Amino acid sequence: MNLVKWRTSQNSNIAEKYEPLPGDSQLPGPTTRARLVLKKTRLKSMMSVLAAVVVLWTLAYTTFTANYNRFYCQRSPTSPNSKPSGQSTATYGPGLWTSPTPAQHQPPSAILTEDNVDPGPSAASGDPPRYKKYHEQERNLPQHNMSLPYPDGSHAKFLWVHSHGWSRFGWGDYMQEMILNTYLAYAAQRAYVFDSYTLEREGPEVGSWNGRPTPARIPLSAFISGPIVGGLMRDKDIPRAVSREYYYSACPESERVIFDARKIQDRLDSDATVNQIVDRWVAELRSIQSPCVELARSSPTLFGYEITTSKRVLDLFPALSKSPILSGFGWSPLVLEGFYDNFKHFASSWDFDDAPLLRETWTTPLRGLLVLHIRHGGNETSESCRDAYLNSVSFMGFNSFPGLPDKYSPPKVDQSHSMSEITRKHCLPSIPEVVQKVLGVNAPHINRVYVMTNAPRPWLEELKAALRTVHDWANGIATSHDLKFSSEGRFVAEALDMHVAQRAERFIGNGFSSFTSDVVMLRMHNQDLRPSDTHFW
Repeated sequence: MNLVKWRTSQNSNIAEKYEPLPGDSQLPGPTTRARLVLKKTRLKSMMSVLAAVVVLWTLAYTTFTANYNRFYCQRSPTSPNSKPSGQSTATYGPGLWTSPTPAQHQPPSAILTEDNVDPGPSAASGDPPRYKKYHEQERNLPQHNMSLPYPDGSHAKFLWVHSHGWSRFGWGDYMQEMILNTYLAYAAQRAYVFDSYTLEREGPEVGSWNGRPTPARIPLSAFISGPIVGGLMRDKDIPRAVSREYYYSACPESERVIFDARKIQDRLDSDATVNQIVDRWVAELRSIQSPCVELARSSPTLFGYEITTSKRVLDLFPALSKSPILSGFGWSPLVLEGFYDNFKHFASSWDFDDAPLLRETWTTPLRGLLVLHIRHGGNETSESCRDAYLNSVSFMGFNSFPGLPDKYSPPKVDQSHSMSEITRKHCLPSIPEVVQKVLGVNAPHINRVYVMTNAPRPWLEELKAALRTVHDWANGIATSHDLKFSSEGRFVAEALDMHVAQRAERFIGNGFSSFTSDVVMLRMHNQDLRPSDTHFW
């Protein structure tokens, strides 16, 4: 019995217990006295229902956090190497890529290491995590089966961009190029071959970043979910993405068509837009009958820095936004776990209007939240800003949408100066300049600030103090240093920051940053956010 029927039956039973009072016999239904009792009982019933909802919500949240690492799709009962009888029974969660909810962001997985050795446990307690379960899950994706029906199995054609993300890519650059590569594979009706997010492609499992031990290869599914890492592809003629490991097993070296990207790139105009580049590559890829196509490791990237830092990328956005590459994009359960563990820093309350597990999707705006992206990491940041000035670099491509309120035109370069004041204010703002910008975009109802930054703690404490003098942040000011992570979660912290920034009601970012550019791309894709609420220093 559903809730409405249950409440109706309870009310009817109460009404039947009362006889009409004198003078009330002409009234249909319960008498006046019965109605009073009925009103009180209804109030008690409503309170009971409210209490039940609270219990159910608590149970849902507990279940989510306890099971965040379960696979997001129902895997085939057969192993990847077995031959199922009839069609595959592998299915994905209902409506997984239409307004996905946190409960639907169950993780995809990971791949083997470069030498095809399963990453084992850490040799020493101080070693970073190896993400073994993600590697296992990616390896067991249901589409890793040659017996599956069209468009997967033996019918699938693949595109492996071997030159992508070879070494020392920041997450912002890696993600932007990955999305464009995946869209190209989608447009060419080929399965995208994904790989781990790589600090070092070869060598030991543990590398070093800024002097700290870091996983050399982190499974992509520890960062994201969706079609890029093998999730449901809603287009019936497009095969699902596969791991690099599976591609190597399905495509022996003798069957691969490997060519240098310059074969096509050199024929394009130097100012070709990304849409034009994609169209040219799609024509080339569709003319190749071989299912196994890869761009050589030594090839230049298809969508390199000279493209993503220019407006040439913007003409692809309408098609990209409608494609499953963006409409199906989601964050991993590991990222979402970090979000809920640190929820108090991002949202105003746990009331029913804000309850994340009952009402939200991964794009639901976080009302009242202002997010600031500030790069202030010492010499490295200063050098990046100087390079932007000396090379007359404009804002990143996705930071240059015409509908965004803040613009930047590179000043004329004076070789006698390492950086102009104009560029510095946009790239490396001082604390007074940050406060001034916040005042310019703030509103009375904005009551919380989250600062994504690599700045040192003393600088941030000074910034917090300055911000408190100009506005009553009723729900506080938090920074990246305030977040708590699991051992696995701390190495995907950039993805968590990106998730928060893309949902913030208002955002101020660094126009020269690929990280900010990815955030802006996701915000522009979200119809619940206004372009006028996205700003730059």
